[in-house]
Amino acid sequence: MDKAHRYIDFWNYDLETDIFFFRDKSPKYHSSIEMGDLVLDLGIDGSPIGVELLNASKNFGVSKLLLNGITSFKSLVTISKTDIEVTITVSATFRNANVEKVSVSRGINDMNLETGQIAMAC
Repeated sequence: MDKAHRYIDFWNYDLETDIFFFRDKSPKYHSSIEMGDLVLDLGIDGSPIGVELLNASKNFGVSKLLLNGITSFKSLVTISKTDIEVTITVSATFRNANVEKVSVSRGINDMNLETGQIAMAC
């Protein structure tokens, strides 16, 4: 698998804590970057390997019950010399309908991460 695409094998939404998280478990974890309600996990090579989104229902603008029905998601992490942007799109089943919601988080690239884009999906 190339560095720009990651298949996520571990993800969950916790209704009680309202946290949505996902991670590629194969690369070794090194550190994290806090970006408000979003925590971006980095592997030992400095590339993003996972995300934890706190207050997920607020960030997606939906109820916790809708997020409890997540069936799939995709994420795009875009890193420039100065900024990091993480866009997460979730698909959920709610009242027999498929609903898509998007959350975008932005932060400063104060760790001088390598520029580029990394797509993550389940």
